Amino acid sequence: MAKWMIILVLTTMSATAGLSKLEALSMIETGDDDSAVGRLGEISRFQIRPQVWRQYSQSSAFENCGVATVVAQKHIDYLEALFRARAGREANDFDLYVLWNAGFTYYERLGFDPDRISRIVRNRARRYLNLRNLSLAQQLLYASRSQPGPAATRTTSGF
Repeated sequence: MAKWMIILVLTTMSATAGLSKLEALSMIETGDDDSAVGRLGEISRFQIRPQVWRQYSQSSAFENCGVATVVAQKHIDYLEALFRARAGREANDFDLYVLWNAGFTYYERLGFDPDRISRIVRNRARRYLNLRNLSLAQQLLYASRSQPGPAATRTTSGF
């Protein structure tokens, strides 16, 4: 009962506190799997190409969430600055995901036009946006569903 009261209060307040850029990237790229290795050799929970990783760190601790987070943040900062300089505007979350996933050169070649990107990248960018825009109530509900409680409190509906 208390859980539902908290969710009701948070929903009523319409509080939006979606996942951070890095949290959402990690969820989309690997589901927070620190040991993931992509088919093109991408490393860490953020699926960073090794040559990009080496631009920001000499560490080979790819599975260390803290190190990976620092590297990922540095690369995001670089992508946002480059986008601002070339596109003449700030990158929104959609732009940022396209830059991260498909690469700056790809997006620039398409004139930074979201309508011209591939359907697959567009769909993944929308999933990223959804994670970035989760409300607190949605986050609590998701967390309660993914962490089973005592057997006596579980129901078949997931609530």
